[in-house]
Amino acid sequence: MKALEQLERLKRMNQLIKAESTGTPDEFSNWLGISRRQLYSDIEYINDIGVKISYSKNRRTFYYCNAHELEISVSLKVISKETIRTIDGGFLNKKLLCAFFVHGTNLI
Repeated sequence: MKALEQLERLKRMNQLIKAESTGTPDEFSNWLGISRRQLYSDIEYINDIGVKISYSKNRRTFYYCNAHELEISVSLKVISKETIRTIDGGFLNKKLLCAFFVHGTNLI
């Protein structure tokens, strides 16, 4: 479930950055429950996909600075063994009885 936790963290980050109410980098990382280093790693990832984030010392907040923002959605769908075989080219790991696919980070 680590992927879902990471997506939820990105959603929280997005909401706070969008509202321009993140606080300082230390406050922001503490609120998210991650290290400052991880915060900057996440911000670098977001920047790499084309959504530029900057920090204002005067306003004490991160903000989107290139008219883009993230739209993050998460959906889970239980799929049948037969569908898993189709997706996996006919192979079925006997330990894998269900699967999920996560997608949904879009630029707007």
